[in-house]
Amino acid sequence: MSLKVYVDTNIFLDAILNRDNDISKEVLFFLEQKNFEIILNNISIINIHYFASKDKKMTNDMVKKHINIFLDEYTIFSAETEILQTALNSNFDDFEDGVQYFCAKSIGADFIITNDKKGFLNSDIDVITSKDFYNDYIH
Repeated sequence: MSLKVYVDTNIFLDAILNRDNDISKEVLFFLEQKNFEIILNNISIINIHYFASKDKKMTNDMVKKHINIFLDEYTIFSAETEILQTALNSNFDDFEDGVQYFCAKSIGADFIITNDKKGFLNSDIDVITSKDFYNDYIH
């Protein structure tokens, strides 16, 4: 049985927009190679598309290619009404981080990879940055 890894939106954006010297790309590649279950939510897909489309280096076809890979290769968890309400009424300062956390909690994620660790201070799920994951497990 593979570990369930919930991956925050910012990791995917850092990977496709080359914002962190390929660290997030390397982390995603490593997770794929080790057959970890990579999970993100449906709202993340929307946010990734939106922000990637705004980047001047990304063409529409490039954005679509990345989104199709995510849809085909990763587990997409739907953030339904109950998750949204729970996140909205939680002690998370950032609603989007709360949605990410409660999605991860709902699917029993073993850990969360994010480049915004401060947004998950209230998490009882292990949280690690892509850089720390890279240094601890890949490099």
